[in-house]
Amino acid sequence: MANLNKTRTALAVTSPRTIEKIIPEIGLLIDRHAGQKWSGNSKLQSDYCKDLYASEFYKGRKLPKDLAFAARDRITRAPKALGFVDLTPIISLTPAGESLLSGKRVHERITKQLLKFQLPSPYHTSKTNAFFVRPYLELLRLIKDLNGLSKTEMALFFLQLTHINKYEQVADAVRAYRVKAQGKTISHKIFVHAYFEEVVKEIYAAEIAGGKTKIRESKDASLKKFITTKHRNMLDFADAFQRYLRATSLVTHAKGTYRLIIAPSKLDEVEFILANTEREPVRFSNTKQFKAYLFSSTNLPLLVDDEALLLAKLAQRGHSIRTGTMPLEALKDLLETTESELLEKRKEEVKSELKDFQQFEAILSVFDQIKKKEVPDPALFLEWNVWRALVMLNYAVATKGNFVMDPDNAMPVYAAPGKLPDIEVDYGDFGMIVEVTMSSGQKQYDMEGEPVARHFGRAREAKEDMYCLFIAPSISEGTLAHYFNLNKMNTRHYGGKTRIVPLTVAQFVDFLSLARKHGFNDPHKVKHWLNGACEFNQDCEDEVAWQKHIASSMKTWAA
Repeated sequence: MANLNKTRTALAVTSPRTIEKIIPEIGLLIDRHAGQKWSGNSKLQSDYCKDLYASEFYKGRKLPKDLAFAARDRITRAPKALGFVDLTPIISLTPAGESLLSGKRVHERITKQLLKFQLPSPYHTSKTNAFFVRPYLELLRLIKDLNGLSKTEMALFFLQLTHINKYEQVADAVRAYRVKAQGKTISHKIFVHAYFEEVVKEIYAAEIAGGKTKIRESKDASLKKFITTKHRNMLDFADAFQRYLRATSLVTHAKGTYRLIIAPSKLDEVEFILANTEREPVRFSNTKQFKAYLFSSTNLPLLVDDEALLLAKLAQRGHSIRTGTMPLEALKDLLETTESELLEKRKEEVKSELKDFQQFEAILSVFDQIKKKEVPDPALFLEWNVWRALVMLNYAVATKGNFVMDPDNAMPVYAAPGKLPDIEVDYGDFGMIVEVTMSSGQKQYDMEGEPVARHFGRAREAKEDMYCLFIAPSISEGTLAHYFNLNKMNTRHYGGKTRIVPLTVAQFVDFLSLARKHGFNDPHKVKHWLNGACEFNQDCEDEVAWQKHIASSMKTWAA
């Protein structure tokens, strides 16, 4: 149970960073431990953590030192806080959780539970009246009223919306910030940094005045360290809010600015939510009453729960259906199918726009923005932009990105699930999977070492002549050595010797530039270069020599 007494900003659910990851994690918890005691049961929590790290869907194979704590971090955050599981008195799946695990209309289920998240609640207690808000509902309102919000604006201002009576004050603060930003005479980075310093000092004025500036797990009690830490934490919370809200499919990122905006095709649904969802948090006399509200899968209606409005939405998409002729759930299924078809159609339109290097400069610009971390989710945008680049190369039978994209702005929503490679490219007589990551150092090896090889082995089952391109801002020594050795060894689990070729993002950009320069039109040049890198791997003295060969051979791959 979280105590809000020392909390000064709105709280976001932060673990896991991507909400869709909780679906298999909840399934694993229920399959292995339903009906058992969770609270205080460190052995069960440790066992669950081991199960999680051994699962196919989880990235990362280095077990944490405190297994029980790591398990609690995964389960008592999003799964419990959003009402998908009940942990007391025993572990059980709630009606909301059952609906989530069904796999149908996941965005609808996430939307309802996020809208029910409130501060305070029996899960988030406070002795004061400082908190009185449904943060995700008010964030949605603010995005609509202000024609979008940037991550910086969320961190600076939205997090201060701890009570609904602060709404207009926060909205006005965003407007004032935008006016000042337009008239600034210093660099944007310096301007934003100064603004954060000013806002942190205002939010934590009592702590600063009382000399309470020591940060947990740090001996540095200086004001500078305090402000820097709070600045970083505020950005982390803003990132968490936008990631979770994106999973509702109600919002998307504006092209160019990456400001979070209402998805044009979902405007009617957002307007319905804002008009029909009570702004005030619900007051509960006891925890049992709260759980009944939170765990329900049918309360808090959305537009798609109203038959007349749902039929109108279907009519907009070409389906004329008379009232009372189909069950509501069947109508919802039809809408979901229709929207999936629209998304696939949009993807095909995007592919046409990308082919033959029409978007070359735009793609390079996004790579530069990713490097500078000017995009809202660098890892997701790297996956999306590499897919765009490979579509741009053309001459593949199919180039499939396993991330989810919104149909309005063709922007990525969330990354490929853990069981699938990030990107799959079919060149006819050979294939290539592509794995991308923003991680580096030991973390890169821990997260990407085994999963990439496993994805390669599984892809090879479908097409024997298979390769894997691994792309990251930098290739860690551990990752390089791991792939170097896997390529040399026969491993039955991976279908024999792997064929994994690592490239930095900068090298991949050069790879694209060479393709454009030489008028790439023969996919067998890709195969020849990949195969050459793998063959050199077999006889060279070590991974450093192999890496140098990859770099040098790439310079002439498309000639």
